[in-house]
Amino acid sequence: MHELSYMIRLARMASEAAAANHAKSVESVSVSIGTMVGLVPEYMQRYWPTAVKGTILEGSKLVIGEIPVEACCSSCGTVYRPDREHHYQCPVCGSSSGKLLHGREFLIQSITIET
Repeated sequence: MHELSYMIRLARMASEAAAANHAKSVESVSVSIGTMVGLVPEYMQRYWPTAVKGTILEGSKLVIGEIPVEACCSSCGTVYRPDREHHYQCPVCGSSSGKLLHGREFLIQSITIET
């Protein structure tokens, strides 16, 4: 249920951005979310109307994009997407030591407003 708390915070930030840009209404809010954040897009969509009720965002659409996990191998420098098939190790050298590059982001990509 932590999706609801994320939606409430997102609604607050998007409302503030819309107000700062003198919006009359908001048509959509687009976000990109890393797969490691652990949010379920279906629940986010379900909670969005509740989070935006009574705000300038009421009636807006939430658009969700996914950011896949990506790592850089500490041994050979290969950038890869960790997966079960390779036991989350580098597919080139087999090292299990890597630096996470992407997959934990939660980004507002755009807010479509009517002025």
